[in-house]
Amino acid sequence: MTDSALNEISPAFRERVYRHNFPYFLIDNILFTLGLGIIGATTVIPDFVRHLTDSEILIGLASGMFAIGYPLPQLFIARYIVGHANKKWWFVGPNIPVRFMMLIFAAITVWLGKDQPNLILLAFFISYSIMAFGDGLVGVPWADLTGTSLDNRWRARMFGMAAAITGIVMLIAAPLIGVVLGENGPAFPNNYAILFGASGIIFALSILPGLFFHELPGGRAVEKIPSLAEFLPDLGRVLRDDVPFRSYIFVRMFTSLFMMADPFYIGFATTELGLSSAVAVPNLIAMLTIGSVGGALLYTWLGARNNLLYIQLALSSVILLPVCALLAGMIGPAVLYIGFLVAGLASGSNLFSCYINWLVGYAHPDQRPIYVGLSNTIAAVVSMIAPVIGGTIAQYLGYRPLFVVSLAMMLCALFVAVRWLPNIGTEERPEYTEIPAVG
Repeated sequence: MTDSALNEISPAFRERVYRHNFPYFLIDNILFTLGLGIIGATTVIPDFVRHLTDSEILIGLASGMFAIGYPLPQLFIARYIVGHANKKWWFVGPNIPVRFMMLIFAAITVWLGKDQPNLILLAFFISYSIMAFGDGLVGVPWADLTGTSLDNRWRARMFGMAAAITGIVMLIAAPLIGVVLGENGPAFPNNYAILFGASGIIFALSILPGLFFHELPGGRAVEKIPSLAEFLPDLGRVLRDDVPFRSYIFVRMFTSLFMMADPFYIGFATTELGLSSAVAVPNLIAMLTIGSVGGALLYTWLGARNNLLYIQLALSSVILLPVCALLAGMIGPAVLYIGFLVAGLASGSNLFSCYINWLVGYAHPDQRPIYVGLSNTIAAVVSMIAPVIGGTIAQYLGYRPLFVVSLAMMLCALFVAVRWLPNIGTEERPEYTEIPAVG
């Protein structure tokens, strides 16, 4: 919030708004995360696409599609929403058509049937990319809303509780997913269509909570949207002058490169460790979910006290995933289960939560959309490259070299986070570079 807006609103009123918003942000986060969890990017999606193609590059790209499409439009959107003081309907509006895409894809999959795998694969890429890109349109206003209409305490609780509740629900759902994908479940592709359909229904329901957000004043609306000739050079100055923000971006970049291996753990389990999809998918989902619940409960307590420490703990824990995968080739699949269990501390929702919480707490309210959009767009560019690198390594060198490269990327991310990221709340925010508002 701007200082003037803060002075005009009493602490008691702001607290009432935070309390009102908390359950709606919580439900929104739970539904969205649950929808993503049912079609897990490291489990269900790569296993589904492996039934349609043997190209490791396409499998990696399919798994990383959301990580690519979600952040890609955010810098473009950030340039426009700085002209608006209120961001709620920038979030609610695009949600309405986009959240139906997985439900539509489920119907298309049933309609096409098992004899047209190429068309199913094409329909998947189109539907999933539209959903990811569309959700990217609302990513910046959603982040801004969490920064203005919840404070640090309520935001950390919301992220942590959402991840914990989602994890518990996914623990219940994991055996059901195993039944759907098992021998007694529907034949391919209807078994996967059921999962995409269930996910689509939950995504559609997630439209509703945002309607009830009460928005508090945020950054000042600029008088004129800056031209690209003004906008882009000043983004470079932000990256040059703001060392903590630049370090944050490097952490995100190395994390995206680490995730190049994510789609291939399930392939490693089914092709080299000898597990079936009906065993590997639900078991790995369960291990990851148990870990994520523990991580979420820890984050609920620690996030409001020391968000940076949680980032460092999460990055340290996820290092064990490629290490355990390498050991599983010699010892057996139980070690891979342990890796997924420990890595749950840094599962997608937990890691995203602590990253976004650090950024919205660090960025000046007037600049929050720009900081969110710029960091996510850079992460998207790296995410576009990562599946190609990961798929190429997996296809031509094998899974083990890929896990070694992934491990090196996370060690780099941890080093930068320990060395250069400040702990928000204990250090003063440096002066930021002004993005021009008037041409």
